[in-house]
Formats: sequence, C-alpha cells, structure tokens
Amino acid sequence: MSSDVSTPPPAPQQPGQQPQPEPKRKKGLPRWLISIIALVVIGGGVYAYNYFTNDAVQAKAGDCAKISGAKDKPEYAAVACDSGTATHVVGKALSNTSDTCADPYISYTMTASRGPDAKLCLVPKMEEGACYKEDKGAATDFVKVDCGAADDETLKVTKIVTGAGEAACGEAAPISFPEPPTTLCFAPAKAQQ
Repeated sequence: MSSDVSTPPPAPQQPGQQPQPEPKRKKGLPRWLISIIALVVIGGGVYAYNYFTNDAVQAKAGDCAKISGAKDKPEYAAVACDSGTATHVVGKALSNTSDTCADPYISYTMTASRGPDAKLCLVPKMEEGACYKEDKGAATDFVKVDCGAADDETLKVTKIVTGAGEAACGEAAPISFPEPPTTLCFAPAKAQQ
C-alpha cells in the first residue's frame, strides 16, 4: 500500500479579497535596556536607603551627637541635646568632604562604601565646672576626668557663654565657635582647686 500525501490546494480567494497579512510581532524593550534600568533602580534604592538611615548624612547645624570609638575610626550617633550622652554639637554640615572646617572646629568625615559621604564641623559639648584632658587616641579629642585628680594637662571649663562673649571669660582662655555662637572658657584645673 502506498499512500500519497498531498497538500491540499490553497483555498480559493474571493474576487476583490486580499490575502491576510501575517500578524505583526510586538516589539518590546531590548533586554540590555531592561537590565540597565533595573540596575539604576536598585542602585538608587541602595543610595536612598543609605542616605535616609545615616545619622551623619542627615545631620544639620544645631543637632547633637555622640562621637565614640578610636580617632582613626570614629562612630557617629545622633542623640538628643539634653541627653547626658551628647559629646558634640554640629556647627556646620559641609556639602563636600573636600571642604575644611575652620579652627577651632573638630572635623568629622564619614566616607561610605555605598551611599553619600558627610563632613561635619563639630563643637565639643562640655559642662561648665567639669574637667577635661586631651586624649590623642579618642575620637572626641578630649575626655572628661575627675577634677580632684587633675594634673598639669587637665583643663576646667569655668564658663560657657552662648553668643559672642570672649570678654566674659576674664582671666580664663576662651575658645569661640561662630556656629552655634558659643565660647568655652578654660583654666588650668589645678589652679581652680
């Protein structure tokens, strides 16, 4: 038995009828473009997350902070100014990390591996009547010490003047900060005993 397979003849067309065109294939965005868009969206999300969850980046003049850790790797945490843990007040939040803080501000720079960098000019938050000693290894540059155990390097804050007030320090040595306008008056702690 043999079977002949034959193709059926094309359907006859009606007079005046044109052949149906093949349906057009929809064209979408190329895959490479979709990949680039996805990377931009993900990268923007990571940057935004790091920006909005970083205390140092969000800091503005007048905010208080607790700076801790070592000098080569300080840690910044935003705290309430009336808390006992505040060590600094933000004097200026600089827009570029290449900008410099004028003396006598303490410079704090945070460079992020992902997200924005921050540079802050800080004023030490000290207590009137308290004693402090310089500590080169501490992130804060100074540490609070017991006035009763003062040595030649220990300084006592005799007065804190809000606003311009170096003259208010009298015999004490003033250190003035323009923003926020603050003058700290220091005297050797041993002389105050």
